[in-house]
Amino acid sequence: MQAIRRRGLAAGWYPTDLASIRDACSRWPRCASEQSVASAVIVPHAGWAYSGHLAYYGISAIDPAVETLAVVGGHLAAGQPLLMAPEDAFETPLGSVQADAELRARIADQLESSPDRSSDNSVEIHLPLVAHLFPRARVLWLRAPADQTAIALGRLLAEAGTGRRLGVVGSTDLTHFGPRFGLTRPGSLQRNQQWAERVNDRGFLDLCRARDAAGLLAHAAANQSACSPGAAAAAVAFSLSRGDSAARELGYDSSFRRARDENFVGYGAVAFQP
Repeated sequence: MQAIRRRGLAAGWYPTDLASIRDACSRWPRCASEQSVASAVIVPHAGWAYSGHLAYYGISAIDPAVETLAVVGGHLAAGQPLLMAPEDAFETPLGSVQADAELRARIADQLESSPDRSSDNSVEIHLPLVAHLFPRARVLWLRAPADQTAIALGRLLAEAGTGRRLGVVGSTDLTHFGPRFGLTRPGSLQRNQQWAERVNDRGFLDLCRARDAAGLLAHAAANQSACSPGAAAAAVAFSLSRGDSAARELGYDSSFRRARDENFVGYGAVAFQP
């Protein structure tokens, strides 16, 4: 009997039923078919009400012929172990998504890891989008720490992906600003939001587009510009190891645009392609 990982997030994160999932996806823009050639993307992982549209657009940029999607989340500090979900399949409102057990075993053979038993949004939030856009694809559930392990993971995924159609989703939000998140600055709320978007988030996204995995890890550590930089570093390292030649920013948004609160989060999407 298959071990199935059940939904861990509350209903407010993403819809609980098939019709609502399909309705949301039908209303959001998706990448044009002629531009859906990406091998890897970086997308946000807030609740769908905040960043679902941007995550959907980013994931839709991946080559539709992929057979497996490695969804790399984070929320792990430097020095923590790589985490992998051990289940055979993952529950979504669109049905179960099968795990790629063969690829998981290959990663486990070459990188030290631990089973991911925690409920965490950085991977789960994307599974219904994957099921909708890539109904035949298998999934590898990973969470990468904010250190060189993430870069090693990206390189290993590229090596293990030789001979198979593999895509990578790196899942991270950007600057978490405000007293709730422990990041504040003098000045007005508007000036702080502009700093977060135009300086802090921009610096991180520019390093993603430059495909500087080590640089983006350092930027996040020094500036609190991403909550899961290891996920972004893994996507960048995968793209570089594959020999991709281009990176393009797909969009930017912020929770501040929906609620002018003193606590807000930035969201960005980047695609990597041949």
